[in-house]
Amino acid sequence: MECSLYVHIPFCIKKCHYCDFVSFPGMEDMQEDYVKALLAEMEMYRGRTLRTVYIGGGTPTCMDPTFVSRILEGIGLCFDTSRCVEASIEANPGTLSEEMLICLKERGIKRLSIGLQSWDNSELKVLGRVHDREDFVQSYRRARRKGFDNINIDLIFGIPGQTMESWSKTLEAVTDLRPEHISCYSLKIEEGTEFHRMLSEGVIQKPDPDLDRDMYHYAVEYLGNKGYGRYEISNFAQKGRECIHNLAYWDNRPYVGVGAAAHSYDGGVRRWNTADIHRYCNMLKKGLPPVEGSETLSADEEMFETIFLKLRTRWGVSFREFERRFGEDIRTLYGEQLKGLQRDGLIETDGRGLWLTPRGIDLSNRVFVQFLI
Repeated sequence: MECSLYVHIPFCIKKCHYCDFVSFPGMEDMQEDYVKALLAEMEMYRGRTLRTVYIGGGTPTCMDPTFVSRILEGIGLCFDTSRCVEASIEANPGTLSEEMLICLKERGIKRLSIGLQSWDNSELKVLGRVHDREDFVQSYRRARRKGFDNINIDLIFGIPGQTMESWSKTLEAVTDLRPEHISCYSLKIEEGTEFHRMLSEGVIQKPDPDLDRDMYHYAVEYLGNKGYGRYEISNFAQKGRECIHNLAYWDNRPYVGVGAAAHSYDGGVRRWNTADIHRYCNMLKKGLPPVEGSETLSADEEMFETIFLKLRTRWGVSFREFERRFGEDIRTLYGEQLKGLQRDGLIETDGRGLWLTPRGIDLSNRVFVQFLI
C-alpha cells in the first residue's frame, strides 16, 4: 500500500513570534546525531512504497547541505520511491544557497515551499522573521535559475498593524512572480508563543476578526482573478499544481512521520513521536521506536475526521466514496444535520456530494461540530 512520508526537521535560526511548532534555534551541535536518528527510524519502515515526500520543520534548509543530502539519500535507500510523484521541502529566505539548491536538485526534490509571510519588511520584523523582502527575492530567483518549476510561497494575514493596503501589496507582488502555489494563513496567536506573551502584556492587540475575514475574502477574489484557484481553505494553486502531499492528508490517507514530534497514521491508528529531541535521539541509539503515544480511532472518529478534512477542500465529500470507505450513506447518518446546514446556507450539494459554501468556510468550525456523534 502506498503512503506519504513526512520528515520533521526541528532546527531553525530563530523562533518566530507566532511559531508553536516543535523547533529549536541554536542547536546546531545536535544536527549530526539527529540525522543518524532519522536514518535509524527510517529503517523501521524499510520497504514502504511512497507516493509523496514532504520535509518540514523548523527550517530544514538551515542545516548543512551534507546533512540534508544524507537524509534524502536515506529516504531513497529505505523506501520504494519508484512511484513517488512529489518531493517537497520547506525553506526560508536566506537558507537557499547555491550549494543547498544543487543538493536538493541532485537528490530529487522537485517542489520548494518558501516562507515569505509578508512583502512588507516592517511586518516581517513584527513577526520575528530573520529575513527581509530582498532576501526572499534573491532566494526565489536563485531557485528559478536552478530549474525549480514548482514553488509555493507561504503568506500570513492578520499581522498586528497590518492594513488591507499592505496585504493587497503583498498579494500583488507575490503574484507578479508567478509561483505555482500560494498558501495564505490567518494569524493565530497560540499559547506559549512570543505573540501570546506580547498579547498578555498589552504590547500587541488581538487580530480584528472582521479585518481578518475581509483580508481572506480579498485574497480569494484577487488570487482567483490571477489564476490561482482555491482548492483548500488556505491553499491556492495554478491548475494542476495543487500540493499532492497535503491532499493525502485532506483525503485522510495513510502517512508515515519520522522525526521528533512527527505523527503517523495507518488508517485506524495514529501514533506520535516524542517531541524531546534528546530523548528522540537516545531512544533510536538504543534501537527503540521513539513513539510517545498512540490512539486507535473508532469508526465514528474515522468518519468524522474524513468529513471535516475533505470539507476543507473545494471537492468536499463524495457520497459514493464515503459509502465505499465506510459502508454507510452520509445522508442517512447525518440527515438532520445536513438539512440544518443546508438551510443555514453553510453547505451545498448536487446529489453526488456536499461542500462548504463561502459562508460555510467562514463558519467552518460550526459546520464540523455537527458531525461529532
